[in-house]
Amino acid sequence: MTSIEVLDHHVIYDNHIPELRARHGYFPGIEKLPSGDLLALFCLAEAMDATNATTVVSRSQDSGRTWRLEGPLHEKAPDRQFDSDYLKPLVLNDGELIATGYRFHRTGPEQTLANVETDGIRDGDNIIAFSADEGHTWSTPKVISRSRPELVEASGPCIQLRSGVILLGGSLFPMWDGSHPSGFIGVLFRSDDQGRTWDDGTHFFEDPQQRFMPSEPRFCEMQDNRVVSLVWTTDHAAGMNLSNHMTVSDDGGKTWTAPIDTGIQAQASNLLYLGNDLLLTIHSHREGSPEDIGLTVRTVDLSGNSWTTVSECTIWQGVPPSQVANYSGMAMSLKFGQPSFLRLDNGEILATHWAVQEGQGRILTHRLRSEP
Repeated sequence: MTSIEVLDHHVIYDNHIPELRARHGYFPGIEKLPSGDLLALFCLAEAMDATNATTVVSRSQDSGRTWRLEGPLHEKAPDRQFDSDYLKPLVLNDGELIATGYRFHRTGPEQTLANVETDGIRDGDNIIAFSADEGHTWSTPKVISRSRPELVEASGPCIQLRSGVILLGGSLFPMWDGSHPSGFIGVLFRSDDQGRTWDDGTHFFEDPQQRFMPSEPRFCEMQDNRVVSLVWTTDHAAGMNLSNHMTVSDDGGKTWTAPIDTGIQAQASNLLYLGNDLLLTIHSHREGSPEDIGLTVRTVDLSGNSWTTVSECTIWQGVPPSQVANYSGMAMSLKFGQPSFLRLDNGEILATHWAVQEGQGRILTHRLRSEP
């Protein structure tokens, strides 16, 4: 049986002078650079849905123990001053660094992100930026074209398969009027040319009942071309969260299984391949008894596409329960989320997430060791 051990904890971002200014960190993504530095991208804002929300860059040169905030990834264009953007990093197989995500369109500082009457979301763009110098400078974010009217909630980083294919997935945000013209599906962008062009014709998740949304999906490649997605599954009509579901592709993301129930009652999650049929997964448990709330890491055997939990360990707690299954209530109710893993050179694993503690949005890390 595998074991999971927590070695230590560190902070990527914390506002040390909250009495002077409101600054919160949300939605982190971390990559290990060819030089050995670690690079974190996260959203910095005066509130979760603020119009001044934008992606910033932070760097560590000691394997994530200390961090230096370097500033915004890009300067907003004059006609985009009230847009909010959210990007995650990936180092490609040729060493180039890309950041993918999305931005919401707003034309004034008082415009809310969600429509409280319909639970719809403002329109926006899926965007991508490139860096050839390990994130010190970036290209101006460009729009990834899409074939559907809804913005794709590409909240996680893209992944690059061993074949070189890049995959970027997300659910579809509802339109401002609350409608879902393309249905309840998970959309997969695919690039065969290092992220220069994309095709969004594949569904990685589709609920036969057309009720369940695959929110905040995360992907990893196991054996060659065997790709797994893990999603926060919501029933927006009923206003409730379901257990995490997964889908599996055996042909590099071209076709996918029907949704498979993991039995894990959690929301935002992530996964890391350990070898053979084993995954390391991390789950945000926000609902239930106070002692159940927090981040739990699991070792999972995925033989035959069947989920079997081998071991588990709660690595972080400290916030109250919250029930969120609609967009209009998220900014006020969510207190932590978007966990991820990064494998370090010494075999240790860095788990990262955001959390609101003492009224401050912080970016936290937990150093782990997973032993067979």
